[in-house]
Order: sequence, then structure tokens, then C-alpha cells
Amino acid sequence: MRSSVISSRLRVFLFPAVFLLLLTLLLAACGNQSPSASTGVAPTPTATLAITHDAYGTPITFPSTAPQRIVSLVPTTSEMLGALHLDSRVVAVDYYTDYPADLTKLPKVSNANAQYNVEQIVALHPDLVLSYGESTKQYDGQLASLGLHVVDLPIANFDQILQEMLTVGRLTFTQAAATALVNQLQQQIKQIEATVAGTTAPKVMIELDDSTPGKPYVFGGGSYGDQLLQDANGINIFHSDTGGQGYPQVTDEAVISDNPQYIILTEPLQYGGDPSAVYKRPNWSSIAAVKLRQVYRINTDLIGRPGPRLVEGLQCIAQLIHPDKYSGVPLPAYCTATS
Repeated sequence: MRSSVISSRLRVFLFPAVFLLLLTLLLAACGNQSPSASTGVAPTPTATLAITHDAYGTPITFPSTAPQRIVSLVPTTSEMLGALHLDSRVVAVDYYTDYPADLTKLPKVSNANAQYNVEQIVALHPDLVLSYGESTKQYDGQLASLGLHVVDLPIANFDQILQEMLTVGRLTFTQAAATALVNQLQQQIKQIEATVAGTTAPKVMIELDDSTPGKPYVFGGGSYGDQLLQDANGINIFHSDTGGQGYPQVTDEAVISDNPQYIILTEPLQYGGDPSAVYKRPNWSSIAAVKLRQVYRINTDLIGRPGPRLVEGLQCIAQLIHPDKYSGVPLPAYCTATS
């Protein structure tokens, strides 16, 4: 693992996109943790399907009264709170929260280097602090030791991410809104699946990062990106690679050998997310996606934040890899937006 490369890009894009998640997974992969490859058909949501254990495997303590002062430590949880219309109860967010718009006006409890101001957080007297994927591990324990209710949601696949929204609903006493949201998202998923049903599934690569030339990071087996491709009726060329807990670093040779028909970039431009640059990568000219000019970039935040907007990302993927099924339907503006 090129940890120096990961660290350098982390200083710039720790939370706005998938790099927070990627770093967490890569660090975990350096230990002895086994990758999770749990996937499946999205269940009918009920409150009992809410995730009940946090990122550390500890049972989540659910409050007896509705939290009124919530601090979100990462954009993923900010977007979940926004989707549940809890903006008025959020008192602070992290530096990189930029959606929804109402939350961008709140005090920031971290800086661009992902350093958190513990004293500021405590002074806000939050009754719930939310984070995701152990990304604030060094602060979670400290805040909890100071008497704050901290819940760090675990890294999850697509189905489990929907369940995590139910967890946030239960934590905030908005179970009805959370269930309605998840039902709506699942209906959208089913509609997309129905639209692409019966089509020939093309071979696809979804790239996370190309900071190290010749060794891109991708969505592999067990990741939510892998499940998004399945729902969009695409074949992930790295489905069998569960390295890095589903986010492996592969080689140019592996990409060339597997010969994807579509390449979807999800990283910012400075980390490789420029289709025009992909067409110039050494030895990639023989790849079908390059020859057919079928390299696309999707809004980083849609795929990089495991939250409610992943369904929008699914819509983008489906339209890109099954254009015949969406003839005359323009690609939604959010697919290529910068936030």
C-alpha cells in the first residue's frame, strides 16, 4: 500500500468524497481483518432492521428522548440528517460538509486537515454526536469519555446503508420519516432495476483513485459500489477481488486483461477523475471502454458518500451503461455536478 500517497491526498480530500472511506478500509486491510462480502436483495424496511452495533462492534445506545442538539462529524451523517429533515436540530458539522445547503451555514468543528476541536464540540452541549466508519476514531473515545453520546456508524454495503438511515431515524426519534425515506429509495432502486432488466450486462470498472499511476483503486467485491453495479445490471470486472475490504488497489495489467466496456471515474480531477486523461494512459488504448470512448466521470459526492444520494449515483450508472434503455432521457444534472 502506498500510504504516503494516501496521506498526501487525504490532506485535501479527506471527507468530501470516498477517500475517507478508502483510507479507513486500506488501514484496516493492513491488519488481520477479513473483508466482508455481504450482499443481497434490499429487504422491506422496518424499524427492526436498523443497524444495532456501531463501527467498533459495540451495541448502540438509543436515547430515551429525542436529541435536540446534534453534531455531525462527517458529510455522510450530515446528508443522512438532512434527508430526515433534521437541519434545525443540528448545531455543528465538520469542515467538509457541503450538502444540504442549510447545514453549510453551521459552525465547523474541524479544519481542512481533519483535526477536530474537542473543546468546541463539548461547549456546544450536544446530546448526539454522529460519525461514520471509524474516520474520527481518535476523537470518538475522547468525546465519549467526556460524557457525550457518540455513535460511529459502521462501513456498510448498499443494503446496510439503507438500514443505517433507519438507525439514524431511531436515534433521532424520526423512525416514520426514516422508514418513508428508505421505502422511497427502495422504490427508486426497483424502478431502475426494472428499466434495465433483460439487457446484456456490460463489463464495468468503477475507479476510486489513480494517484499512483498504474495502480488505481477500484470498487471491488463486497463494496457498495459493487452492489450498485449489480443493481444497474453491470458486471464489475473486480467483483472477485475483495482486497482492502472491497476497495482493492489493482494494476493496469489487470484492467487491460479484464477489458471493461465502460470505465466510470468517481474521484476528483486531481486524483485521476478526468476522462480525457484516461484516454492517454499508457497501454490502455486496447481497452474496449477507451476504444469506444465510454469513459465517464460521476459526481464524486454521489458515489463517495455512503448515504441517501447513492440512489442518484445508481441512476447515473444505469443511464451510462444502458443508454438504449434511456433513449431521449437526458443524464440528470446531478450526475456531473461538482457537489
